[in-house]
This record gives sequence, C-alpha cells and structure tokens, in this order.
Amino acid sequence: MAQSGATIVGYLIGREVGGSGEILNLAVEPAFRRRGIARALLEAGLAALRRRGAGEVFLEVRVSNVAAQALYRRAGFRPVGQRPGYYRSPREDALVLRLELPAGAD
Repeated sequence: MAQSGATIVGYLIGREVGGSGEILNLAVEPAFRRRGIARALLEAGLAALRRRGAGEVFLEVRVSNVAAQALYRRAGFRPVGQRPGYYRSPREDALVLRLELPAGAD
C-alpha cells in the first residue's frame, strides 16, 4: 500500500500458490501517477512473492493499457498469452504476462 499522509494513493494485491505468484491488482490514484509509486509497489510485491517461494509471477493487463504494459515489461515481464473478452465494462481482451523470479535475489 502507498500512502500520502492518511490517504491511500496506491495498492498491489497478489498471491502465491504452489510456487507461482499472481498479481491480481495494481492501482495508483490518478493524481499520484508518474511519480514511481506503481514501480515501487511492483518491486515490493515481487519481493514479497519471492520470499513466499514464488519462482514465477503471472498477471493480466488490458491490451489497451500501454502504460501498465511498459511498467511490467521494464520489470522483466514477457507476454505468454491472451484472454479474449477477459475484462468487462468495457469488454476487452487481456494480455497475459509472466516473469521468472530468480532464486535468492532478495
């Protein structure tokens, strides 16, 4: 979670099961974007997943969300698939990304 004073301005939700991690949601309040908050949340989330034993991490991102895709690619995520109609409101495909986490990197 990222805060500005008492206000939550960003968060990451992830999980690890059986050696695989998944980032379920990463969000930053629009007024606080472009300040490195998402990158810091992602780095902290990946470190936590690694400590929990994840050797790989998956996530889905809207095909239209070029900014998020750039963030994830800079972190080392690579496309491994697509989920047609994954998102609703508006309906859109998801790009599935994967990152291999090296053992002992923390």
